[in-house]
Amino acid sequence: MKFAKKLILAFLASTICSYSWVFAAWVDHFEVKFTPNSAKVWEALDLEIEAVDKSNAPVTGYKWTILIFSESDPEAELPSSLEENTYTFTAADQWKIKFENAVIFKSPGTQDINIYDLNDDTILWVAEAEITEDANAKWIEITIASPENGLTIGKNSITVSWLTQKNHQIKIIVNGKDELTTTSNDTWIYEKTIDKLADWENKFKAQVLDASGKVAGESKEVKIKVEQSNLNIKSVKANPDKVDQEASYEVEVISNPKLQEVSVIINDVVTKLKETKPWVYTAKLVAPKESWTFKIDAKVKDELWHEKTELWAASITVNETELTAATEIKDEKPVVVAAATCDENKEYKVSWLKLVELKTKSILTWDKLEWVESYNVYKKLENWEFELIQNVLEPKFEVEITGDEIKYDYFAVKAVAKNDCDEKYESSLSDATKVKTGPELIILLVLSLLIGWGYVVYNKRRA
Repeated sequence: MKFAKKLILAFLASTICSYSWVFAAWVDHFEVKFTPNSAKVWEALDLEIEAVDKSNAPVTGYKWTILIFSESDPEAELPSSLEENTYTFTAADQWKIKFENAVIFKSPGTQDINIYDLNDDTILWVAEAEITEDANAKWIEITIASPENGLTIGKNSITVSWLTQKNHQIKIIVNGKDELTTTSNDTWIYEKTIDKLADWENKFKAQVLDASGKVAGESKEVKIKVEQSNLNIKSVKANPDKVDQEASYEVEVISNPKLQEVSVIINDVVTKLKETKPWVYTAKLVAPKESWTFKIDAKVKDELWHEKTELWAASITVNETELTAATEIKDEKPVVVAAATCDENKEYKVSWLKLVELKTKSILTWDKLEWVESYNVYKKLENWEFELIQNVLEPKFEVEITGDEIKYDYFAVKAVAKNDCDEKYESSLSDATKVKTGPELIILLVLSLLIGWGYVVYNKRRA
């Protein structure tokens, strides 16, 4: 959708903005060159682009944004440094940029690369390369299944999983460097954990190698961000901070708003708090039976699962209660035996969510848990609340891709189990995962106008 919006804005800018005619007056077109100008399918080509005037002299200081795509081979691999098929020239580029080993055509024949200036659609060029069939080449499909593109995480490590054929050598490239090499086994999905990620943006690409060590398949690039924590526990207090044995009191934590989890630990008992108003989380508790001053530890966790813990953030003093004659039981009464209480619900947290995107649906899977009856799948709403969507028996949930524009929603999962009293309960929410729920919208009208105008201008110049 972002790519489509850029096309629309570019098209409007070329017809409305008053400054475009000034720019076009001295930049006439692009000189585009492949090196070499012929290759076999799946062989990489260098791509060089220069901004020039009518006399083919370089236009120094060019720093606008260009659109790059192939009309003849839509599946062609383009330079990985492009942002949604666009590149913005910098001062260091001057007027010329060269992408090395950056273009791979996957179909034989005369293949093209189209270059358009997004600020003026009269500034354009088309370059061609002759691509021949390689009888010995066999392209092997490989797809990064997780993490999904655009994900933001709160730690410097992540598990990368991919789909490809079994018994092939796999190379994972992180931020342009070979991070690790492994061999796919006899299962349909493979994964490895990558540590020491860079703060902010990280780029992943997976390659499958043939027997000679040459690249026989390559996935699309996936980008994720590592976002550092800004969690802050401002205050923790008990109200009142001195109570009698087994008396009620309230604990309050002030921290960041809309947190995923806020809890306190008192006398080795963990209690989760609810956000009763922005920044404020509270819970009603009962004092222990023992008289003592108990420390209160606080722990907060945000949606990216950043955690912050503050030990002995506050304390609660339990006074010893003296029995008086008025409270003594003089008459003998039948002893009522309290019903047996259930043990504390065991925690079964769902982890290792994996996402596979197909043409018509997205498939969310996770690790199967023992002693779990089923799973509740939740969807995050605009108000940051999670709504129950469906209960599933197996660790798998399918979302149909519908609508007319690209859309992503966050989904999370809770395990459903039974305690010792045969009562069903939910464990805590898993990490939220962004799932594609709508297809990409292709702006055919705008693109056809741009391409049509480009070929008219191009043919006139050739004539």
